[in-house]
Amino acid sequence: MRIQQNSGFLIDFLRQAGQGELVPAAFQRPYVWSKADVEAFWTSLLRKWPTGSLLIWEPDSSVDMGKVARSRLGPIQPDGTPSGVILDGQNRLATFAWSMRLPGSPLPDLDLLSDAERETWANGDILVLDPDAKAARFMPEEQVYGDRLVMPAGLVIDPASYWPFIRKRVNEANLKDDVVDPAINWLETAANALRDARCSAVVIERATPDEALEAFRHIARTGVPMSEQDFEAAMSWAFEDAGSPKL
Repeated sequence: MRIQQNSGFLIDFLRQAGQGELVPAAFQRPYVWSKADVEAFWTSLLRKWPTGSLLIWEPDSSVDMGKVARSRLGPIQPDGTPSGVILDGQNRLATFAWSMRLPGSPLPDLDLLSDAERETWANGDILVLDPDAKAARFMPEEQVYGDRLVMPAGLVIDPASYWPFIRKRVNEANLKDDVVDPAINWLETAANALRDARCSAVVIERATPDEALEAFRHIARTGVPMSEQDFEAAMSWAFEDAGSPKL
């Protein structure tokens, strides 16, 4: 067994999942993120803040992947042979995968989705980048083609796709330059932030289930994040002035 830590582009990890190389662990609970969780995740992406790390197990050849892994990650149902099992980070990768869905794209069988997936991603809304709000937010699919310039989040990583979309929307809605130019500038900034988004991954290589479990327990124990309450208590000295804002 070997454990290594590396960093890569978030879009590359998603590409691995799309090709069937990375799949969720069979023991993981179903997707649980709400719309508020998704929008908070995208706030971090757009501000270039850290979005957490992945923990991946690459089993040794004796492991039956059909017993330790599930194939679907969000809307992705790959045909490839997986090489890595996502032990931690499923919701983040699944959220990124769902975010790439475009208006009108078919949904997976609703019976296969968790309650949170149906509520967040299969209720007629889609995630867009909104230049007015300077944020990612959900809106009804039919409003994407309204009288404002918003962009489906799934287009932003591909300039070959989003520039034709922008030109078409500008012409359809007859938008003026004083509206279009700031919007395009912000969308370009958002696209660059997304393409540059990185994610660290701890990879447990060539491990048996027992070895992977032992490593997971130690990594999870030492990697427990500080709670908001712990952070506020630790920083209380900075807010001793009664006029200072509370966290």
